[in-house]
Amino acid sequence: MKSKNSSDRNSPACAASRTNAVRQNSVQTLFSFESLVQESVVQPSAKSSRTSDRTKARTQYTSVKRIRLEFVGSLEGRPCLTSTKEAIDFFRQYWAEYPANDQEEFVVACLDTKHRVQCVVVITIGTLDASLVHPREVFKPAMIEGSSAIVLSHNHPSGNPDPSHEDRQVTERLTEAGKLIGINVLDHIIHGDGTGNAISIRECD
Repeated sequence: MKSKNSSDRNSPACAASRTNAVRQNSVQTLFSFESLVQESVVQPSAKSSRTSDRTKARTQYTSVKRIRLEFVGSLEGRPCLTSTKEAIDFFRQYWAEYPANDQEEFVVACLDTKHRVQCVVVITIGTLDASLVHPREVFKPAMIEGSSAIVLSHNHPSGNPDPSHEDRQVTERLTEAGKLIGINVLDHIIHGDGTGNAISIRECD
């Protein structure tokens, strides 16, 4: 049941605030893009001289961005999602800590070769749709992390976790995309808001 202030809560300003809060609180993959206008102060090695020359030349074949990865912690103690039960329990906890506030949110958990959780990234906020949940956005953090597999999850504000036709379509599409790039889509967990119920699409199938 929605309160009498639900219209205020659904205003663009409130929606933006909730979005920022979720993204700040979730464990995110951080990207740092550096312009190549300034040359690096690090002297290139003999093996990288050709690459360095191409970078300095800034031709039409050279990227205008540099991605810098920085390790800021360890995966020691991170949960492992090696079974359906572990995946369901993990996302029950996730959605309890980061509720979606009456909106559907689609997230992806990136896993290493031992299926330890590397990160959980919010992909979309709003109605789940194949055109919004694009493989490019879903697999980007996994490729940056060097992930072996991913687990998908989203919430149902209605509280009913039963998968819809669209849920199954999105899962199938991303599974096929993962096969092409070598990242296994292990499961898709749907959480029913306010009930604590969660199901696995793999088990439903």
